[in-house]
Amino acid sequence: MQKGKPPGWLTVLKLNKGFSVRQQEAMLGFLFILPVLIVMAVVVYYPLVRGFIMSMSSLNYAQGATGEFIGFQNYIQALQDPSLINSTWHTFGYMIVAVVLEIVLGILMALVLNQVFIGRGIVMAIMILPWALPGVVSGLLWSRIFNPDNGMLNSLLFQLHIISKYQLWFSSSFWAITLISIVHAWSVIPLTTLIFISGLQTISNELYDAAQVDGASMLQQFRYITLPLLQPSIAVALTIGTVSALSIFDQIYVLNGTAISTRSIQMQIYLTTFKHINFGVGTAMAFLLTILTILFSFGYIRGFKRATV
Repeated sequence: MQKGKPPGWLTVLKLNKGFSVRQQEAMLGFLFILPVLIVMAVVVYYPLVRGFIMSMSSLNYAQGATGEFIGFQNYIQALQDPSLINSTWHTFGYMIVAVVLEIVLGILMALVLNQVFIGRGIVMAIMILPWALPGVVSGLLWSRIFNPDNGMLNSLLFQLHIISKYQLWFSSSFWAITLISIVHAWSVIPLTTLIFISGLQTISNELYDAAQVDGASMLQQFRYITLPLLQPSIAVALTIGTVSALSIFDQIYVLNGTAISTRSIQMQIYLTTFKHINFGVGTAMAFLLTILTILFSFGYIRGFKRATV
């Protein structure tokens, strides 16, 4: 060892002849990941455990929180709450509309952008902008479009004589959920498009050349080559889209506030926790949402895994 030069970690480990090479490598690897484990423990695991304890404690500050352990009573109360049940149905509506739009439009845009043409880089840069915008900003932009008095949508439809008077777009629960879902999908479609582009680039052109020789049409090539080989990408996009839709909050709050007709599960968690100051039930709702998200993600992965085997 050279004088005046501090020994490296591997050198220090090798000074102890009692360790085998494999043990030395394992210890060195553990030392490398130790800072990450510490950060994860502080930022993720401790709040997770602390939150689970809160979800099983009496923490309704509106009625005098005692903090005592009450088991799964908060979970039972949450599952019996009509507001959470309605919010769950609304969230499923957001999820269905948004995910369908994200998958269908994402695939179509990926098919176009996967081709080489002049200005392709500029188009892709513009396409990514909605994904880069925060949810609040995108909600504010679309609120100007849906404004009932001077919004762009009302003005355009009125000038085209499609409507005879300006509409209140969020007066109906169905249309409110549909329009908010479109706004949410608008911000996620760039991400799903990039996922599908990466999937398309893994498909060999020789498969398409062979299909053309056999007389397959463009639609048949898409049906029998592109879609089957895109299944892993579709599974990823479905998982990301579902998780994002289940946690929708910003766009709803900006476009329609806390109206009962458009509340999502995430919004109901926020209102229960911070407006009704019932931290026990609110935390229980958050864990129920986490379980629901895991179930959907696991279902997608298992379903597509079986389809590709």
